Order: sequence, then structure tokens, then C-alpha cells
Amino acid sequence: MVPALNEAENVPGLLSRFGDFEGAHPGYEFELIVVDDGSSDGTADLVLDLAGPDAAITVVRLTRSFGSHYAISAGLARCAGDAAVVFGADLQEPPSLLTDFLARWRDGSEVVWGIRRSRTGRSASQELASRGFSKIFTRYADLAGYPPEGPSGVLVDRCVIDELARLPERNRNVLALIAWLGFTQTRVEYDQQARRHGESRWTRRKMIKLAVDSLIQFSSAPLRLCSFTGVGVAAAGLVYAAVLVIRELLGADTPSGWPTVLVVLLVLGGTQLIVIGIMGEYLWRAVEETRSRPLYVVRDVRSTGRRSRPRVPRRATTPVPAAEAASGDRQ
Repeated sequence: MVPALNEAENVPGLLSRFGDFEGAHPGYEFELIVVDDGSSDGTADLVLDLAGPDAAITVVRLTRSFGSHYAISAGLARCAGDAAVVFGADLQEPPSLLTDFLARWRDGSEVVWGIRRSRTGRSASQELASRGFSKIFTRYADLAGYPPEGPSGVLVDRCVIDELARLPERNRNVLALIAWLGFTQTRVEYDQQARRHGESRWTRRKMIKLAVDSLIQFSSAPLRLCSFTGVGVAAAGLVYAAVLVIRELLGADTPSGWPTVLVVLLVLGGTQLIVIGIMGEYLWRAVEETRSRPLYVVRDVRSTGRRSRPRVPRRATTPVPAAEAASGDRQ
């Protein structure tokens, strides 16, 4: 399952790699699901045009760009196999990673995380920020299975896919949701390959949004930080008041005038605004949940070649279907 946003240049390599997977693992029946997350360069049409007549390929087009984690959710809702592997359209995961995933899955793991041993195409500041957030997130989000290095690529068993379909949360980090579900989890390390074509659409703005959404979705640490900040400011105020009283009793000059008052007002005002802002982030996400809008909207679904047969979920669950456009599927 591959989410894609303006990845037309990587489509030939993606289809070639899919064919190599089928040839290297003849004992498995593969299906490639490409979720076009609102591309404007014809990614979806190119996938279908270049697909071979015998390849089992499904293209899910969303009506606009909803984000990679929503595209992953759309793809997992469409897959019909016993397991799903999520890879990037940039082809930075080595082909051998699939072999390692399948080996761990055969050994009984229901979630197999791909962990980058080395990364390419990122600055030192981006790498430091990414690793720093992952460590903070895993510490305060109470997700024992979430890799602190930050996962890239994952295999999930059918039982995990079925349970994930029952979690229609907005502002989502789908990888964190997979970790939250539990099950038997393991990891595989690999060296990331260089991106062949184009550039990453994973902008700094998207990184910050995902970081904020993830921390608020899975942790109450920001709210507790507000409480601790309030206690700390109040304690500092009491200590400062006591110092002023002692200095007055000792006959020492005490600071006075507008500078002191202005500094105190700015510190207190800034602290209050920060606390209100954090509480507002939680409130906004509560409003988002009550609106019950669909996670994504599907424009159409087109397939080529053979189709994987429908499968009965291993667990007695009732997945919550994502809303789709009124036009329905066009095969």
C-alpha cells in the first residue's frame, strides 16, 4: 500500500519494484494499492497506463490532499489480503525490507516496524528535531510499542487492519494508532536509500502539525505542563513578595517603577496566553471529533488486472467504513 502525492516520476520504478516483489515471492498473492492524495501531475493515470495486464493494481483517488496518514487509512480500508505493507512512493525503502517483513510475519508478529538505521536527504537540524520529538512522544504518550526512533514502513496483519478500521479519530497519526492497538510487535532495521526523483512533500509545516496532533491525541502532558507552569509562576511570585518584604524590613531599597511592573505583567500575561493556547488546542480537537466529518473523500477507485479475492476478517469486528463521494466506485 503506497500513499502518493505528485509522484509521477517515481511511478515506473514503483511498478517495476512491485513486479520484482511478485517474482521474488511466488508463494504469495500480491496486490498493489496506490492512494493518490490529490496529485496534480497525473500520478493515478500514469499508474494505470503503465500497469501490466496481469498486475493486480488498485488506484484510489482522493478528492484533494488530505495528508499521508489519511491516505494510508484509505488504502488500508481497501486492502483485502491477510496482511498489508505500507511503503513510500519515493522508493527509499530497500527491496530486501519486504523479505524481512514477511519473515517476521511468518514467525508470528502482527505488526512489524521498519526502522531507519541511516537516513538520507535530511539536514542535521531536521534529523535532530525528528529524533527529539520521537523520544518525547514515546515517553509521554504511553505507547510502549511505538519505536522511539520514528518508524518508516510497516507491516500489519489482517487482525490489526480490522481493529484499526474501528478507530475513526481525526487529526490522526495512523502509526501511533497501530502502536496503541498492541498485538505482537517487532522491528526490522534498514539503511534508507536516496530518493531517485523529485523532492519530499513532507514539509516542516506538516511535521509540526503532525507533532502537535500526535502529542495532544495521545498525551495529557501539555495540560499537566500548564498546571505545573501555573504553580511555578505562583510560587515565584510568593518568593519575590517575601524577598521584597524582607528587604523592606532590613531597610534596603526595593525595586519600584514602571520597568518592574511591566516585566511582571508581560511574564504573567505571556504565561496565561500560553496556557489558554494549549487548552484551546485540546478544545479544537474535541470540536473536530463532534463534527463527525469523514476522514477523507474518495473520488473514484480504479483497478487493473486480477483482483484479490475478498477475505473474511479473522476477528469478529465491524469496521467503520470511511465516507466516500456520492459518485461511488468506478472499476
